[in-house]
Amino acid sequence: MPRIPLYYQDDEFFEEFGTSCYINHEKMVDVFPLYRHDFMEISLIVEGSGTELCNGRTYPVQEGCVSVSAPWHFHTLNTRSDQPVTRFICEFSLQDYLHYASVWPDARSALFDSHVEPVVQLSEQDYQRSCSIFNDMYEIFTQKGEDRQVRLYLKLVEFMMLFHRAQKQGGVQPGRPDAPRDQLVQDALRCIHKLYSQELTLADVAREVGASPATLREQLLAYTGQDFQALVTEIRIRNACVLLGLKTPTLKYIAHNTGFGSVQTFYRAFQNYKGMTPEEYRKRHWMESEGKAGYLMCNNEIWQLLTYLHLHFDEPLTPESVAHELGISTSNLHKTIKYNLMESFSEILREIRINYACGLLMNPGLSVEQVAVEAGYNNSKTFIRAFQAEKGCTPSEFRSREPE
Repeated sequence: MPRIPLYYQDDEFFEEFGTSCYINHEKMVDVFPLYRHDFMEISLIVEGSGTELCNGRTYPVQEGCVSVSAPWHFHTLNTRSDQPVTRFICEFSLQDYLHYASVWPDARSALFDSHVEPVVQLSEQDYQRSCSIFNDMYEIFTQKGEDRQVRLYLKLVEFMMLFHRAQKQGGVQPGRPDAPRDQLVQDALRCIHKLYSQELTLADVAREVGASPATLREQLLAYTGQDFQALVTEIRIRNACVLLGLKTPTLKYIAHNTGFGSVQTFYRAFQNYKGMTPEEYRKRHWMESEGKAGYLMCNNEIWQLLTYLHLHFDEPLTPESVAHELGISTSNLHKTIKYNLMESFSEILREIRINYACGLLMNPGLSVEQVAVEAGYNNSKTFIRAFQAEKGCTPSEFRSREPE
């Protein structure tokens, strides 16, 4: 039974070709299922147009567009029946590429730089040079000479050098309507973390970050899968969890200092988000020392961490990779999360992913398997387990509920 999404491994893919670098010239019509692989894949569009979906973002592609997909990319190419796409497709081993490209200082960043787009529209000069490289590779591949592997990788490294240069000059902007702007979202999340304990409206935050309320609503929804009020409530609940980890604050004090108008409102919101009452949560999470607890609104590292998780939750994140991106130690990352959120790294990441998935499940056109991939899960089984742990029901049961 095929995995969802489709998953290809190099040991079952390259064996029949006698080399760890495969190239073909093919025509595509219609939609190919979403898939991923443990090797690298290059797609250079020669004719036609369509869209490439990669980790939830849609990129328009046409002649001269090239994409480089890595093992952490869930992607597919969609075409129209009246505009079939002709392309060069090249698959190669990540390990072998790094071996042959070891003489090139930027070999790793060409694959691992998360600050550039995976899809690039080449200039006419670079496009013609790329076609020449791939034509040479195709000829080498079909000749099956003794030195075929080495010659293929020499050409491949030549192309990757060209691609990386073009990539740094700017890739194709995602085709998702009103694609989110990182800085606006970061500024908005920082503002909400700072002002959550006050009466806070979308207009207030939009004014603080210099955007229209409509634009800000769309940007936040695109990144977090939640509307503004749901996002504010989530942040307030996280701060309430910190205070519930202490023995002395009353529920009235906590409700007032986390932006809830009354204990009743706080109580209902907490049960909805955590699946238990504030008292039950407190019994589970009383801390050994009140002095260890931090406060979200006062901790600069925690909002940066949460912002990063909100922007990258659909990627294969680990504590080590996130700590590296934030310039802190992994130990400090775990302590920051524990003492400010009363949760573990995996719990907070799950919470963000599942809340995003809840928004996607409102779209009846998306299957549970598609929602799982969009929310950052490798397969539907893992997603369903995580969803049940977070929401107390399956995604299908959540979808069938009547809206409140």
